[in-house]
Amino acid sequence: MKNRVSNYLTKVSHNQIKSVTDRKDFAENVLLCEKSMKELKEIYWHEKELLVVIPMLISNATTFELVEMLTVHIIYLRKHTKELEKKFPFINQLEINKNTPENNQINRIAIP
Repeated sequence: MKNRVSNYLTKVSHNQIKSVTDRKDFAENVLLCEKSMKELKEIYWHEKELLVVIPMLISNATTFELVEMLTVHIIYLRKHTKELEKKFPFINQLEINKNTPENNQINRIAIP
């Protein structure tokens, strides 16, 4: 009888510990996913900026090889940004910062 009770308590304790560790792993995975998405958004916006700048570089390029390389690069950038927009439709939305007292003070100074 004593063995059955101790086995039952061991199983319950093991299940409780497992659920706590599963929640911790889940929280870590969510945090990792958020960081990854933030980095992916930064990459996306930098590529969008390059799509604006590279045509200016092409117009000022002095050698044919440089023009050719920049042209190939802009083609790949366009493909990559289209793929990102297709796979992550919300990626092209800018994040709006929350209203904090610091932001309100900056807005008051900038906007009379």
